[in-house]
Amino acid sequence: MKRLLSVVGISLSLLALVGMIVILVRGAGQAISLSQAFQSPLRFQSPVSRPPKPTFTPTSIPTSTPVPTALPLPPSAFSALWVENFPEGRGSVLWLADPRDIGGRREVLRFDQDAIAEVSLSPDGRKMAVITRYWKTSTLWIADINGDGLQRLDQNSTLGGLLWNQDSRLLAYEAGWLEESIMPSYKTGAPTSWLVGHGAVEMVDITTGKKRRLLEAQDDLPLSVLGWSADGQELYYVLAQEENDTYQLWATSQGGQDARRILSGSNAVLGVPLLSPDGSKFLVGTSEGVAWLSANGRDQQVITQPQQGFTAIWAPDSQDLIVSYWNSDYSEMVVQAINLYTRSTRNLGSIRPVGDWQLLAISRDYQWLAAYHYYSGLYWVHLPTGTTIPISGQGHQLVFVAWVPNTALTIGEEPQ
Repeated sequence: MKRLLSVVGISLSLLALVGMIVILVRGAGQAISLSQAFQSPLRFQSPVSRPPKPTFTPTSIPTSTPVPTALPLPPSAFSALWVENFPEGRGSVLWLADPRDIGGRREVLRFDQDAIAEVSLSPDGRKMAVITRYWKTSTLWIADINGDGLQRLDQNSTLGGLLWNQDSRLLAYEAGWLEESIMPSYKTGAPTSWLVGHGAVEMVDITTGKKRRLLEAQDDLPLSVLGWSADGQELYYVLAQEENDTYQLWATSQGGQDARRILSGSNAVLGVPLLSPDGSKFLVGTSEGVAWLSANGRDQQVITQPQQGFTAIWAPDSQDLIVSYWNSDYSEMVVQAINLYTRSTRNLGSIRPVGDWQLLAISRDYQWLAAYHYYSGLYWVHLPTGTTIPISGQGHQLVFVAWVPNTALTIGEEPQ
């Protein structure tokens, strides 16, 4: 019997700090990052059979560190924070560097065995939540922004979808686990031991460590948590209906009660709604184009029409949409900021060469962009000059986390 484990992370995406969308107008495929992998519901249909846990002693693989040589670009007010995962069982590192000088990077956090699956910085810029994975176990950690004070908060089969409340005190996340259950065999009908997946949304107060359950995932109805409301009183989530490619957008209170449905929509145009960084509005796809929708579901306005190669992310202040698309002769990707209310457009720069680019995050001053190219990997882009800087991982998996203000490590400042 198939049962659904509804566990969704983000992402890179990755992805807990900015709402990210990719509209592939021409239908090309895209790479799957660690954070995006959490967004795939997992089904379990096999008898209980656990292979032995590896007993080998991992040997460290040295990372090739580039020679520190700053590029001839203007000083940056922001540093790049990203993850490098080594081969399975050999650990991971969270790096911080001036985007002009990756060779001068410094280690913020290191795990000897675990891979870093997700990192989310608190809104006040003082803390970070980290999910690591090793073998069949995921672990939730909390640490200071500089990597000090690391402590474990939770452990389960799968964890993902880190979402900080606006006050940087409450942290919501999704958890999944397996339980042994006796069910009839498909072939013989005889009672058979199976592993059945379960999922829930948990919330922890990082000041006290107290944890409580907000939501239980329903069988065969994937649940994806989007983020907190602007006042921090409600948590938004989506229930996906795969059979007809639709979704339902819901909100629930901090206590997990008083759930209310905001709207129903189709995944076909844009996928599920994407919550703005300030929690006040969603990015949705409509038959008229890409639109913003107020958090209460009452107000909606079309922003733009997708063009060839169109991708988009929220700006850090939630007032602009950062978009990219191919120019008319397919020689470069044009990057623009579109104001949500006036729909005025500002050119920010371009990316070369043209291709399947996925925007990840833009710095608050609009000078630096993190982007992923389907074929060649992770890049920093200095938008005023069009300089693209490839981030080499020597074949290791790289996951972008955030643009961090250079003052954040000393006084605490909101990440981008």
